[in-house]
Amino acid sequence: MKKVFAIILIVCLAVGVAFAAEKGDFKVGGQLGYGGDFISLKYDSNNYTKTSNGGFYFAALADYALTDEISVKAEMGLNTMGKAKTSGKLLGISADGPASESSPIQFSIYAGAAYNINVSKEFTLQAGAGLDMMIGKLSKDDDAKTNAAIGLGFEFGGEYEVAKNVGIIFGGRFGWHFINTNEDIDDAITAADDNDVKVGHTSFKAYAGVSYSL
Repeated sequence: MKKVFAIILIVCLAVGVAFAAEKGDFKVGGQLGYGGDFISLKYDSNNYTKTSNGGFYFAALADYALTDEISVKAEMGLNTMGKAKTSGKLLGISADGPASESSPIQFSIYAGAAYNINVSKEFTLQAGAGLDMMIGKLSKDDDAKTNAAIGLGFEFGGEYEVAKNVGIIFGGRFGWHFINTNEDIDDAITAADDNDVKVGHTSFKAYAGVSYSL
């Protein structure tokens, strides 16, 4: 957990420095939608498994405009994961079916920069990238350890101003996670790579919400 808090602290400091670098427009808001998580193991074309789960996602957000085109933003929220579903084939035997119980809720954290395109006075498109994290336990076992899956997030969305200082936001984010703070998970992935097993961990979120300019 110390590694997790250290990473979060670094992200917060980086965003704070960016906010203090130049005076600009500051927005806060909230968003909700669906978040999914995908883990794949591929031994060869006839032996592979794909595990997916996801559920309701919501987060608070802050967006700070450094210039008319460039802004920095941070999001923090929760993602319910539902029951994991596995599909694939191992030794010629189909490996399909849902898990017996829901996976634990995951904390979702994102911090990055974005480029804004003003399509009209009311409508703005935004594309950005940054640090994307999913933090939580992978099972409800009493001895399960917390893991922070860390990687890159790529986000695209838009905002429509419906009233003074109030906007409707929508968008989606794709995450590619390749760092794990849980040593057991990291060791398992390293062992898989050493045996030519291709491991993939990605996530996505689709959301809509409201923003308010301070």
